[in-house]
Amino acid sequence: MDAMGQLRQLRAVYAGGVVTWVFCLLLTVVQGDGSARQTVVLLGLLAAFLVLLLWSTWCLWEAGARRPADRAGGTANAQVERT
Repeated sequence: MDAMGQLRQLRAVYAGGVVTWVFCLLLTVVQGDGSARQTVVLLGLLAAFLVLLLWSTWCLWEAGARRPADRAGGTANAQVERT
């Protein structure tokens, strides 16, 4: 598997982690039976997964995954050169 595919999978895992920890944190707050230690741990996990999600998104951005013209074979650049 290529590096870009692995980064996309990691980003999906981190996004899933963010959603999971937000859900757990909201569930703890709504039920009201969570301790302060549990809330701090959930906030720490949420922060860690958010940082990892931002990092993986930045790596994909820098690698050029957000440029569809490059993946299409450079047709956009060829049209510019003809004019």
